[in-house]
Amino acid sequence: MVKKRWNKPKTDNVFLNDVSFIVFVVRFNYKLVEKKWPQISKAFYNFDIKKLSKMDENELEPFMKAEGMIKNKWKIQAVLINAQKCAEIQKKHGSILKWIANAKKEYKKSPLLADELRTIFKDNFRGIGPMTSTWLESLFLSDKNYVEYEI
Repeated sequence: MVKKRWNKPKTDNVFLNDVSFIVFVVRFNYKLVEKKWPQISKAFYNFDIKKLSKMDENELEPFMKAEGMIKNKWKIQAVLINAQKCAEIQKKHGSILKWIANAKKEYKKSPLLADELRTIFKDNFRGIGPMTSTWLESLFLSDKNYVEYEI
């Protein structure tokens, strides 16, 4: 087992990067995704929400042809759909990180009445399921700027 550290995102684009990494890792080889991530990131315009959210989720060919891309249509499509969701959240709340901070505040104020962060992540982002949403929740509920985990 190798110990890894995951930092809380400092920008909305980094949040999309992190969610996308999770989508690619699920049911796949972590080390392979990690190795290819710089090329994947470049193919997705470094997870620029403005650029990606304007793209049609069915126009996958440029991504499928990108160097180093893991050619899984569902995962690529999930990135584009999640970018659109991020853009919607930004429009409504100013930023994704503000949206999460408000959800966290509500949860801490009234844990029984507020939606759990894991439910918020799972219900709003494609490719984020019960296990990965729990991991994201632990990252954002942590008082530290990071979480550590083993792979």
